[in-house]
Formats: sequence, C-alpha cells, structure tokens
Amino acid sequence: MTDADTKLISGKLENLEGWLERIEAMIKQEISDLKKEQIADLREENRRLADDQRRLWEAVRLLEADRNRAHGGGKVLHGVITALGAVVTSSAAAVFITKFFK
Repeated sequence: MTDADTKLISGKLENLEGWLERIEAMIKQEISDLKKEQIADLREENRRLADDQRRLWEAVRLLEADRNRAHGGGKVLHGVITALGAVVTSSAAAVFITKFFK
C-alpha cells in the first residue's frame, strides 16, 4: 500500500464520517420533531378530556338541581296537603263538636 492509497482511503473515510454526521443530525432532528408533534397531540388530547370532564360535571350538577327541585316541590306539595288536611279536619271537628254539645 502506497502513500497515495493511504491518502485516498483516509479521504474516503473522512467523507464517510461527514455523511454519517449529517445522517445523525437528520435523525436527531426527526426525533425532535416527532417529540414536539407527540407533545402537541398529548396537549390537545388533554384539552379535549378536560372539556369532556367539565361538560360531564355540568350535566351532573343539572341532574342534582333537577332532583333537588323535584324533591323540594314534593315537600311543598306535602306541606300544602297537610295544611289542607288540618283545615278540613279542624273544620269537621268544629262542626261535630258544635252539633254534639248543643
């Protein structure tokens, strides 16, 4: 092997090293881009999940409010019926007592 052959092989190795460095840089850039994309996708998915959770809790609150209104309305109706029953019963008792003691 002569000096010319050694220099030629050395030049080809340096050229190959340059190509490998470029390929390595491209791979690193691609990995970085993929990471950024994945992070952006995860953030978007997180936003969607947070929005879904917010809407779910709003629906739960509405259901609770409806049930509370229905239960409260039942209490009012029960109170009105009890009051009417008391008036009717006391009126009947008053009529009975006035007729009985006459």
